[in-house]
Amino acid sequence: MAPTLYHYFPVPMDDHSKKVVLGNRNLPRWLWILLVLVILGLTVAVIVLAVENSSEACKNGLQAEQKCRNKTHLLELQLTQTQESLGVAKAQAASCNQTVGTLKSSLEMEKAESQKQRELAQKLQGEITNLTQQLKNTAAELEQLRKEHASGEKNGSTSSRNARSSLVVVVLLSLSFRALLA
Repeated sequence: MAPTLYHYFPVPMDDHSKKVVLGNRNLPRWLWILLVLVILGLTVAVIVLAVENSSEACKNGLQAEQKCRNKTHLLELQLTQTQESLGVAKAQAASCNQTVGTLKSSLEMEKAESQKQRELAQKLQGEITNLTQQLKNTAAELEQLRKEHASGEKNGSTSSRNARSSLVVVVLLSLSFRALLA
């Protein structure tokens, strides 16, 4: 076998129990304990501060989340109310559209009826004109019969019967004319 070389640093046995080596320096044990206590104290202080800061941030985060939930709930409620109002408005619009359709058809029927009435009025006006003309003609005939009657009285009583019958015709025509006007 090949020879192995082991190199050990000399360590004094009497000082080793009382001193702790830190790098190339030797520190007394009490200083080491003090250093560990300071580091532990600082670590505990940092942990406590971190917990407090994170707990405050946590509280703020929870409050912000709760505000967000409240606003979201409020917005959802407003959306629901708006959707309900929209449904009611749509129903009212449908009802109004139906009413408009009904009114349009009624208006068309009224226009047709009005046109029929105008045509009837024109027809009646034509009949009135004809009857007026007939009345004038009958009145002229009556006048002529009166003249003949006046000359016929000199001749006899037969012409008085003709005059009475023509008078009855004139009275009946005037009554029928008034009935048509009413």
